[in-house]
Amino acid sequence: MSKHKKTRKEKIIADYRHQVYILKNDNMPLNKPVIKIPINENSNSNIHVLKDLLKTGILTCSIVVVQIVLFLLLKKHVLLIPNLNY
Repeated sequence: MSKHKKTRKEKIIADYRHQVYILKNDNMPLNKPVIKIPINENSNSNIHVLKDLLKTGILTCSIVVVQIVLFLLLKKHVLLIPNLNY
């Protein structure tokens, strides 16, 4: 037995019906209570982000300083590493 295939008109009608159904549901008021979460607009609320940024900045700067010092020590031949020439 073969299935009945929808014609173009049936597909268009079904699409309109779906759009109308969605619009009806969007306009219906919800019976659920709305819970509002207070948002602090204080600068103190994001202190943890600032602390993390400060730690990341300090770590990055210290790594760069160590690399520069290591480069200068290798360049002046104070520190010698085998098979590494500067």
